[in-house]
Amino acid sequence: MGALDAHSSMSTQTLNSASVRLGMNEILLNYAHLYAGLRERVPG
Repeated sequence: MGALDAHSSMSTQTLNSASVRLGMNEILLNYAHLYAGLRERVPG
């Protein structure tokens, strides 16, 4: 239960902060290569 509360709190803080959202986008798209990885999975 405590982990769920902590996760919910962190998620809410992230969604409510433009600077944190921009930082998360930067990390996921540029350093973790999330976009490229997802594109590779799309059949086409």
